[in-house]
Amino acid sequence: MPRRHRRDVNFEDDCCCWVLCCCCGMCCFSWDSDIDNVAEKKCGFCGFFEFCTFVYGLIVYFLPFTIVSLLLWVLLRPDHLRPRVDAAVVISFSLDNTTSSLDYDIAMDLSFLNQHRYLDVRYLDLIAVASYGGTRLGPSVDVLPIFIQRPRASNVVHAIFQGRATPLAPAAAELFTREATNGSFNVLVTVASTFMYKFPFHKTVYYFDHECYIRFPVPNSGVTPPTTVLTPGTLCSATTR
Repeated sequence: MPRRHRRDVNFEDDCCCWVLCCCCGMCCFSWDSDIDNVAEKKCGFCGFFEFCTFVYGLIVYFLPFTIVSLLLWVLLRPDHLRPRVDAAVVISFSLDNTTSSLDYDIAMDLSFLNQHRYLDVRYLDLIAVASYGGTRLGPSVDVLPIFIQRPRASNVVHAIFQGRATPLAPAAAELFTREATNGSFNVLVTVASTFMYKFPFHKTVYYFDHECYIRFPVPNSGVTPPTTVLTPGTLCSATTR
């Protein structure tokens, strides 16, 4: 009985070689019914393997850039932005015991400093709310502007708090009496900020609450209107919300 012979295959001209076929999990050759001829089967997964090789090459090429970008993002991101009270003026801050209402008129300047040397910071939202003894005094009269902050730049935001808190909570009224006796008041201004910065391959949005305590003496009732100018330089805290 004659022996079957396998015809030599030109690996350069074929669509896939033994190595590719082994990777594909299929064999390029199969025996034909004809004893002298061998039928060549095209490897069905050769195109898929070439696509995988192309994707692998892209990953190998871009992976170092991605790792370097991620490290720079972790090390250089300006996520510790804290405003500072530059100045504040208290026009009135008085308690009417008859109606248990607190009249207030406070203006303040908040400065935002971008200490980063290369990245811009885009402030998307700024909301300032004042409170005293746990009682909300109300939002600022003027809507705090949003802005884009350049590297090493400082922007000043002006906020005004005017109105009447009535009725004042008993705990806040007791605090007012106690602080008036001591000669100074403490008002908490909370600034809710939403800011974003762009970095290669990254765009991050941060949400922070900044607590700014302003301390001022009892307004002089002999001056019309009474005015108290605060010493600037109070740094606000920052907590993630």
